[in-house]
Amino acid sequence: MLISYPILPANLQAADEEAKFNYMLGRVRPNEGVYPVSFHNRWHGGIHLDPGSDNEPIRAIADGEIVAYRVAASPEIYPAGSQDMVDTSFVLIKHTTQSGEDTLVVFYSLYMHLRSRTQLNAAQQAQLPPCLRNATPGPNVVRAPASTRIWRKDVLGFAGALYGCRQVHFEIFATDANFKGTPANGNTPAQTGFWRDRLAIPQGQHGIRDVFGDTHFVIPVNRNFVERHPRAIAPHRIDLPGANNFYNLALGQAGSNTTEALHVTVQLSQGRRIATTFRILADGSRERLGPPVEQDDYEYELFRLATALYPDCPSAGFEYLRFGRILGPDSTTRNENWQLVRYTSTAAGYIDLAAVANNVSVWSDADFPLNWQLLDEGQAANASDGICDVALLLQLIGQVPDTNQDGVIDETDFDTYTSRPEIAKKLRFLICKHPSEWDSGDLANRYQREREPGGPLNDAQAWQKFEAHVNQMAFWSQAGMGDRSVWHFHPLQFIEHYRHCPWLTTDELAQCIPRRNLHLSGTQFSNQLVATWPTARKRADHWSIHTNRSLRKYCISNTMQRLLHFLAQLTEETGYYRLVREGGAQNAPYAPYFGRGLIQLTHRENYIAYGNFRNFAHTHPSATSGFPGLGWDPDQLIAGSTSHNAENCADSAGFYWTCPNITATQINAIKVSDRGTGIDEVVEVSKTTNGNVSIQNINGLATRFQAFTFIKYILLDLVKPDDTERVSFVWRRNSSREPLFHPNGQPVFNPNGQQKTGYIFTTHSIDVPLSDQRP
Repeated sequence: MLISYPILPANLQAADEEAKFNYMLGRVRPNEGVYPVSFHNRWHGGIHLDPGSDNEPIRAIADGEIVAYRVAASPEIYPAGSQDMVDTSFVLIKHTTQSGEDTLVVFYSLYMHLRSRTQLNAAQQAQLPPCLRNATPGPNVVRAPASTRIWRKDVLGFAGALYGCRQVHFEIFATDANFKGTPANGNTPAQTGFWRDRLAIPQGQHGIRDVFGDTHFVIPVNRNFVERHPRAIAPHRIDLPGANNFYNLALGQAGSNTTEALHVTVQLSQGRRIATTFRILADGSRERLGPPVEQDDYEYELFRLATALYPDCPSAGFEYLRFGRILGPDSTTRNENWQLVRYTSTAAGYIDLAAVANNVSVWSDADFPLNWQLLDEGQAANASDGICDVALLLQLIGQVPDTNQDGVIDETDFDTYTSRPEIAKKLRFLICKHPSEWDSGDLANRYQREREPGGPLNDAQAWQKFEAHVNQMAFWSQAGMGDRSVWHFHPLQFIEHYRHCPWLTTDELAQCIPRRNLHLSGTQFSNQLVATWPTARKRADHWSIHTNRSLRKYCISNTMQRLLHFLAQLTEETGYYRLVREGGAQNAPYAPYFGRGLIQLTHRENYIAYGNFRNFAHTHPSATSGFPGLGWDPDQLIAGSTSHNAENCADSAGFYWTCPNITATQINAIKVSDRGTGIDEVVEVSKTTNGNVSIQNINGLATRFQAFTFIKYILLDLVKPDDTERVSFVWRRNSSREPLFHPNGQPVFNPNGQQKTGYIFTTHSIDVPLSDQRP
């Protein structure tokens, strides 16, 4: 799933995740209410964002279809007679995506109070998609277009006015069917929602298999921890493959968690394994227990650790170390996962997280395991009055203090209190089912309290003006949304959560296949079409599931930066997802062990390494004369045409990239890709993938550069500046060899008297095509 924030200022596009999230939290304005409650305890399904600049666009957070929009000519004035303007333009988008191969994620994003047409200058209006740019503005005109696609980062408008302040109301919600999924009934199969069965995982059982983000272990009370890893050798280390290679382990302390169950969150980041322990309190809440346990280079050494600890099938062991459980088809006789875990504030020890006797549950962020809570309007004292008097919410908010000591609990008191970090964080993790405020069907009932004697809307004229004001903003029934009671998320927390889920849908992977290529022909680069959108989508449809599994297993998709580097290499290695065999290599000196797979395994020793990793000689024995001594057939298991072969074809690519024993530079490629996104990093990753050679001799370097430049605008938060981007690099001048000359101009001859030839190198500056030609 590709998702981003609705505001992408230029100075933040390349920032890290924490900086982006904190910036967005800093743009929230609580003057008319926080999520999920307003000052008068009314449900408030979204947040108000100040863009920071009048010229900063509001952008689509993900690919989707526009469900409804309104382009108003000018702002409304409310209350009547005041100077407060309210913009009523909006865009509502339906997003249909995936967080894994079996988990459909369908949600809506709403951008309300966008700037009216008369308030936009020509340059701002030119940035809008055609349906909004060309719409005839009008008061209270809601349009529901058919199949109007919108793409992530597309400009939807600019923040308008809300009661005199420049801001936009931003909201994310899901219908009940999409949220929970629908059970099978007769001829209709079950549909997996992105919340079904979450937070109800029995002890000792695991979460859904469509994992993403951090791994979570729930360890029951009274489990024993030991001082040493039972597979370690003296003094306390794991003996890794290769000469004098060791992974040193810290000593633990024997003991047990005698009072509370533990929740251990494991994050893999920049090579490190970071395990943070929380104790589970009686009310189900979590409280952190001491500092995290950190292990350097753990992520980068997963291959060698798995090879050492699970010799019968390192691939299965790799998944134990990576996910805490086996998700793929491989298996091992060593069904164990010994890890160092903190179990008191001062002690950490080793425990087998896979042992049946320990009854450990394994979740991932896909299960929403930490902090998230559900609130349903049905829990309220009156579920239809629009007041959020759910006991749990009132308990979380508590008694709002009179901070300015004026004798009245006013909006300033409410904003100050609910903005406190400990309160604000709790509110961000609430998922609330309540009626949408954008439906005007039962206003009288919803605002009954305000219409009572002494209330602000008791006067008939005041009520009529308020009712007209609400109707100017409402759109629910005109958009055909049906049941107005839907599940709301804090939109920034929702985005932050799913930014850790890089599972690419077919359309998203297709977008990462460049449409054009500048190909060196002679001494000139010629522009050639390599894949139309239908072609790219067909190829992506074939490879998406298999490639996603490989990216997830080998930690490549843990960050968009790694994914960007990998897909750029994959583009060249496969000839734009067409090839799984090295072309014309049947007569090469290393045949029959020529390149196979998405990133091509080459040479016998590399085939042996991958076969041992997957235990192919035992699981798929095939002693053929074509591959003597290998024990399995690469043509059958990697380069064939079945889905089984496609799975291994993609898996072998992830294996190659993360196996330092066989990469061209003997370095884990994800370690190289973590260094950055500059020209030098692309070259180093290309060397690791293609060969430990000088920059000029890397096969297809120009294609790798172009693919990287193209894909970075798809995967990252960068906003494409133009239809091309200039890239300069050193490479061979000619696609064929040329005569070599001394500096004095004389030809260079070999001992046989023949003139020598070779590549002549120069600095190329090419304008990489960035047009993606999506439908």
